[in-house]
Amino acid sequence: MLSLGVNCIVSPGEDSVLLTKSVRVLGIKDDFVLVIELGTNPTKPWRIESSLFVEEIDNGAAVINPEMVPMHLLRSDDEISENEKKSRDKNWELVRGLVENHAPLDILTSNFGALVASHAMVTGVDRKQIYRLLYRYWSMGQTRNAFLWNTSACGGPGKQKSRASGIVPGRPLKYRGIVVDDGGAILLESRHLAHIRLAYGRYASGKCGRIRKCHEWMLNKFYRSIKSDGSKGNVVKNSYPSLNQLIHYGKLFFDDLYKLNKRDGAIRYNKDYRALIGSASQRLIGAGHRYEIDSTIADVYLVHRVNRLWLIGRPVLYVVVDTFTRMIVGVHVGLEGPSWNGARHAIYNACTPKKEFCKRYNIDIEEADWPCSHLPVEIVADRAELLSGAGETMTKTVGTSLKILPPFRPDWKSIIESRFRLINEKLDLKFIPGGVDARKLERGDRDYQLDAIFDIDEFTEMVIAGVLAHNQTLRVPDLLSRDMIAAEVQPTPIAMWNWSMANNLLNSKVVSPAELKIALLPSQECRIGRGGINFHGVQYTCGTAVRSQWLERSHNFKTKYVTVFYDPNSIGNCWIKSEAGFEPLTIVPQQQAKYAGLRMEEVLDMIKILNQVSPDNRYEDANTGAILQGRQEDIINRAKAKRKAQGNPKSDAEFKRDKRSKRATETQNERDLHTADLNQLRLVDNSSSTEETPKAAAAKPVSARSAAFLKLVVNADNEANHE
Repeated sequence: MLSLGVNCIVSPGEDSVLLTKSVRVLGIKDDFVLVIELGTNPTKPWRIESSLFVEEIDNGAAVINPEMVPMHLLRSDDEISENEKKSRDKNWELVRGLVENHAPLDILTSNFGALVASHAMVTGVDRKQIYRLLYRYWSMGQTRNAFLWNTSACGGPGKQKSRASGIVPGRPLKYRGIVVDDGGAILLESRHLAHIRLAYGRYASGKCGRIRKCHEWMLNKFYRSIKSDGSKGNVVKNSYPSLNQLIHYGKLFFDDLYKLNKRDGAIRYNKDYRALIGSASQRLIGAGHRYEIDSTIADVYLVHRVNRLWLIGRPVLYVVVDTFTRMIVGVHVGLEGPSWNGARHAIYNACTPKKEFCKRYNIDIEEADWPCSHLPVEIVADRAELLSGAGETMTKTVGTSLKILPPFRPDWKSIIESRFRLINEKLDLKFIPGGVDARKLERGDRDYQLDAIFDIDEFTEMVIAGVLAHNQTLRVPDLLSRDMIAAEVQPTPIAMWNWSMANNLLNSKVVSPAELKIALLPSQECRIGRGGINFHGVQYTCGTAVRSQWLERSHNFKTKYVTVFYDPNSIGNCWIKSEAGFEPLTIVPQQQAKYAGLRMEEVLDMIKILNQVSPDNRYEDANTGAILQGRQEDIINRAKAKRKAQGNPKSDAEFKRDKRSKRATETQNERDLHTADLNQLRLVDNSSSTEETPKAAAAKPVSARSAAFLKLVVNADNEANHE
């Protein structure tokens, strides 16, 4: 036989013959089942033949339904008011003598009516009341709470209240303590409700900023009088809903979440207000399964390393975080805006050992302090840096899948978004020199750009220190699994990372630096010149270039080009791909002292700044050129005048004849002039003939060129005499 228990609820199906409403089973005997209608005002219980009842349940014509317990019974004592408790206890005492320690089958016998009548006389109430309480007690589950009030059935839910009396609902309008009839609420008709719906809809959808403006819009649209000429007049008094009525009934038409979505926008709603379903770590196997990458502009201003008086603005900070452990696995600080060039360096840093990277910035660590050098299964990014052909090439080269998120959904990679906030809090950037304060500058406040003192290497060192502290101190106990809890793993990123790697949750793979360089490092076609391989104004060389005589061949024959892979973190980290693999390039010796150790952005900035000409120098160059042009024209004009005064030659052949003899004559004149200059020098140096010197000097003038030559000879003789 079917397991049919006392107090179970049976509901009829479409083909039920025995039942028309849901019933509760009060008792079971071999040949019948005692049931009662389920409800707060049930009728007298009745019997149903057991075999028929069970047959209907087996056939599906009726079904046992454990979910139909009335909601007003599912309450604890803390949720029940004192008045309701008193009413419950009062009704319980009226039937307690009948039902306590007695089953319904014991009471529903042939003398049931006499039993109820005698009990009614003892309690001093009408027997009909005892009947009603008994039936309710049995129908509601035979507990004391069966007598609780079913307030959900009170009132007229979904029905519009009748205002036929003409009484305006709500508190009457008062002015200085006196009730006034003018300007208060009115009885609302269907047309008023339609107007309220339209007006409040403007506020709910964000078309109006304030609810009062919506009320004014409604009055202007629907409640202004019409003049004889068809124009609108004043608002008719006592004909329009009040502001409070607009607010009250408008809230009934529009849900609060609808208003929140429409007024703040879907983007902000999805980011800040939507329900959080699930976790970012769901369906992740272990550390290295998913990396999230994003960039932000750091809240600090930097200066140039070469010249601390050059302000270079705010750096771009890239962060790569492991979603499973919240471990920051890679960073990159650069000056180039959010782009693939910055993103791939952050990914390269995330997939390579960190010891040498940290040593470059004066931080000595062991590999165990930042043990992240693994290739992820997938990388999550937004529609910016990685949505490119280079990003697709990376996935094909190293075998990592790339997931691009839709626009305006930062909440889909909330882990990396929150890392920026944690780094800012850890470093307290807005309080360091040059830090951007979150507040708006007031008049008279000092501009925080003027306090900038850090160069990009110093800021990178600061970021690395903050990342190491984040990985070791951030506590995320919610991420611990049962196995981690059993192993007593500390809820820090580095502890969870080490545990995941030790237990081979994912079997993360590593990749060679050569493969990473091909997949991630930027490259550029560079021209081979006479001085070396020209890359952004810096000359490089390598062993292959020297052995194969690239420089000579490119300069004297066809110009050659070579693909250079480079690292923006250092101008000295450049490679070419040769037969031996990745061959490093070295800066030529004459530029080594000038550029060694600098970042690429710094070199480019320095070259650009040094190539700039100040307005004063530009003026001097233009002024000097103009003066030179004027002097040149004067000389030309004098030469033309002398030539014109000489007259024209007899013929062109006559003019060009005997050039050698004429040149020899001019040469002899030059020699005579130089001899005269030397004779003059002897007269000047002869101390015994000082009186003849002015006469000789007056006899033949000395040219400017000769005077300069004489000055050099005299100075040389004086130095010899002193020695």
